[in-house]
Amino acid sequence: TISAGIGSFFDLFDIFLAGVLATVLTQQFQLTRAALPPIIGSSFVGMFFGATLLGRFADVYGRRRAFLVTLGIYSLFTLLGAFGPSVAVLIVTRFLAGIGIGAEPLLVDAYLSELLPARHRGRYTAWAYALGFIGVPAAGFLARILVPQQPFGIDGWRWMFVAGSLGAAIVWVMRAKLPESPR
Repeated sequence: TISAGIGSFFDLFDIFLAGVLATVLTQQFQLTRAALPPIIGSSFVGMFFGATLLGRFADVYGRRRAFLVTLGIYSLFTLLGAFGPSVAVLIVTRFLAGIGIGAEPLLVDAYLSELLPARHRGRYTAWAYALGFIGVPAAGFLARILVPQQPFGIDGWRWMFVAGSLGAAIVWVMRAKLPESPR
């Protein structure tokens, strides 16, 4: 349950990054208001594909493996987006991160429903999502601190992407405790 909650935390953190960073990205890349929607929208298009296509992967290879893969996808491409030198790179990395982001909530639901005893399922699932929803204000508060700064000479908004990419690393460290769901 804790791993699922941490995965949801970073999933929601990453989704919320778009709204938090819209103004910063407009300034960083001298974008017009018309150029911003493809950056923000690219992750949501990726989420659509992730939600619709990765369910079969989970059916074949198991929910635990699929959960770890989706975390890896969005963490990797969020990290790569942190170092994106152009709008085009940012659009591609946000789209690819979106594939993992879109599949993850569905996998958390299926994984928890298969593993948790019926008597405790609702309570533990609620705790996992409560932990996940903390990711939204965490993104806002962290952005307030980091975005105006340049730690180590790197723009604060890029550090926001780095922070968002940590989900897989944290859950992978905990993965030995993740039971495999039945197929």
